[in-house]
Amino acid sequence: MRLMNKFCLLLTSVILAAFALGCGVLGGSETVKIGLLSPQTGPIAQYAPGFEDAGRVAIAELNAEHDGDYVFELIIGDSGCDGTQAATAAQTLIDSGVKAIVGAACSGATLGAIAVTAPAGVPMISYASTSPAISGADDNGHLFRVVPSDAQQAVALAAVASAAGVSKPAVLYMTNDYGAGLGDNFASNWSSDTCIQVGYDPAEGSYDASTLAQSVIDGGCDSVLLMSYATDGAAIMEALSAQGFSGQIIGADGIADAAFTESFTDASAVGGLIATRPRPGEDSNAKSSFEAAYATAGGADGAIYTGETYDAIKLVAAAVVSDPDGNLVNAINNTGVNYAGASGTHTFDANGDVLGTGYEVCQFDGTNFSCPRIWTADGGLAGN
Repeated sequence: MRLMNKFCLLLTSVILAAFALGCGVLGGSETVKIGLLSPQTGPIAQYAPGFEDAGRVAIAELNAEHDGDYVFELIIGDSGCDGTQAATAAQTLIDSGVKAIVGAACSGATLGAIAVTAPAGVPMISYASTSPAISGADDNGHLFRVVPSDAQQAVALAAVASAAGVSKPAVLYMTNDYGAGLGDNFASNWSSDTCIQVGYDPAEGSYDASTLAQSVIDGGCDSVLLMSYATDGAAIMEALSAQGFSGQIIGADGIADAAFTESFTDASAVGGLIATRPRPGEDSNAKSSFEAAYATAGGADGAIYTGETYDAIKLVAAAVVSDPDGNLVNAINNTGVNYAGASGTHTFDANGDVLGTGYEVCQFDGTNFSCPRIWTADGGLAGN
């Protein structure tokens, strides 16, 4: 009987100890899984390593900061820059137990994913989706982004085109949420009529770059506004070069990355391109600290949206830590008030949007990439 009592006491102690460890009562660390939707395949796959490197920098810092209290884990899913694939990847991340999802990059992928994550109660913060359609998405308050809407980028593009002496721009745009929204917004902000406006499906095998280039030449256009991703954008620029087009080509954030050259068969065709992308915030400790850590981790120079990826992950983590047992959507809203990050100071509005700090105006001189100018709503175009 005594032996049995001792055994029961021992078994009870083991169960209680296991329960205490599981609840963190004895000082155990809580594991927090954060999902990252990255375009590992698809038309901007060359940008994915930058996003993922920035994500790993954020996770490493979080684990150093919260050692003993939390263990943060980054789980990456391939969005494919596609709504259907992103929805499937998002469901896989949800099934793995993520608290929130950072992403996606492409606007259509984000809209596809939020249709899955919002009903599941899992919030998302996009680091790169700029379509105006994001603002009005049916997300039950679960979708946020740390980049401004393309309704603003279109104004910057119109200013850049005007400063370049453009008078008859052709607008070539992808017929997806990102390209169509940006193309329409540019046309409505341009001071006169556009030369031509041609939409195309960016899926591989669905468009003919030579035909698109010929439409520009046949229209007598003096320039091209290219609302594209990397793969299709490079194909169109090479076709324009092959057909002797010598006018100005201007693009947006879909091609404003040093890695854009990787999409070309003949990289010399990229020379002269001007492209806009959201501007990082003013110099700050958060910005310089991230840039140093990113460089140490081997992050690529000229990569787009790396600071934003880092900020989205750090913001999610701060919300979790601030309110571990509460409503994560409310915690994100509270955390996202004057949040000072590497990409700027962000405050979410009622749509989960941020105002941003203007745009960098980047260019390729040959294959050399730089961003020597900026555009802001208050100051217009200026040196960077």
